[in-house]
Amino acid sequence: DLIYGDGVAVASRLEALAEPGGINISRAVRDQVRDRLPILFEDCGEHEVKNISRPVRVFRVVLEERPAGAASTGRRRAAAPVDRPALSVLPFQNLGGDAETEFFLDSVAEDLITELARARWFSIVARNTSFSYKGKRADSKQVARELGVRYMIEGSLRKAGNRVRISCQLVEAATGQHLWADRFDGTLEDTFDLQDRITERVIGSVGPVLREAEIERARRKPEANQDAYDLTLRSFPPAFAETAEDNAEALQLLTEALEADPVFAMANALAAWCYQQRHLMDWPGAQPDDREVARRMARAAIDGGADAPLALALGGSVHASLTRDHDFALAAVDRAMMINTNAAIVLAFDALTRCICGSYDAAIEHAEKALQVSPLEPLVHLAAFALALACLLSGRSVEAVGHARKAIEGNRNFAFPYCVLALASVTLRRPDEAAQAVRQLARFAPQFRLGSLRRIRFADAARLQSALELLREVHLPD
Repeated sequence: DLIYGDGVAVASRLEALAEPGGINISRAVRDQVRDRLPILFEDCGEHEVKNISRPVRVFRVVLEERPAGAASTGRRRAAAPVDRPALSVLPFQNLGGDAETEFFLDSVAEDLITELARARWFSIVARNTSFSYKGKRADSKQVARELGVRYMIEGSLRKAGNRVRISCQLVEAATGQHLWADRFDGTLEDTFDLQDRITERVIGSVGPVLREAEIERARRKPEANQDAYDLTLRSFPPAFAETAEDNAEALQLLTEALEADPVFAMANALAAWCYQQRHLMDWPGAQPDDREVARRMARAAIDGGADAPLALALGGSVHASLTRDHDFALAAVDRAMMINTNAAIVLAFDALTRCICGSYDAAIEHAEKALQVSPLEPLVHLAAFALALACLLSGRSVEAVGHARKAIEGNRNFAFPYCVLALASVTLRRPDEAAQAVRQLARFAPQFRLGSLRRIRFADAARLQSALELLREVHLPD
């Protein structure tokens, strides 16, 4: 008989990838047999295969006899040097030709170097080193080798009268591929305003693009070579996917990351978020101590992330949600904002923290800026939710409806925007829209109950109680 299906298709492709006389298997097969058979596997990374929509991680069966004392390459090493990305901002090319624009371009590049250095999760080549290429035309791959960087920011300026056009690109050094590009038009009448506008946009855009590029790089890297940084990067997408299965995947990756580096602030912050969400949503696998574990990891992220803005902001958000120590949480996000005010994801978690702590005006300001500075941020729905929640709690229900819908568009599995949408609709006397929001919530987040909201330590307890009563009226289950 003939057998069809994805499994057969994958097996056929893996056979084609195998060396002569060799055996390749998929990750699913490896996971089923790895602890049952005395066989070693070599991780060959992920491969795109024909007629299969997602990359397949391939393992080669090691047929030769295992040397004495050798460890299986199918298992990760407990620790490895953290391989953080390096970035260089090269001097922008002055195609206008005069000294005024030359000075302006140097100032733009210097501002970018200064602001990018605040992100902390990648290293920036110093200004004096990168400016040694000023006036030279060099191949990007050559520059990358000489500077030891994975990514470069390049730019140029053209001038027509008093008007200028600045082009800027983020380039992956090894391939020369443009990961992001934008251009800015303005005049030299107010160079500071134009300079600030360029810096804000570039920082807001480059951060998430770099993170996505690094996630993809880590995903394709053989598992045996992955360090805490790689594992933490890989945890980002499932950590914020807001399903029980994705949450479990993220926690597995973060557990391994923290085994390799227990004080890695970003891993602690992401793990705190995952334990918090499992606690709030009561997903399968939830444990009685999830709240305490999340609180402890949030504290570790804040204590260990003194110069890591995202770890501080995310840790502050979790700490505010699960404890009454809101002053500590606000101090954490204040510190994050001192370091980096142009990262949408940092602004989003700052806004969420301030919502919970009752600072609605500041939450609205920071959430609006998050939506403005980086439309490329994959997690921008968190900023939309923070803005919706702050608007609702400030009595701006019409605006809350619009922002809640944007948050739902960003991630339909995220339960809390449906609550905001239902509450705002009830306030606006739109019972049909409120009922529809509750039905959507039941469809995409069936585990959600009013108890999920009761577990959040909002500063305004009376307002929370009123919200719970309204949601009960539209038949949200207890």
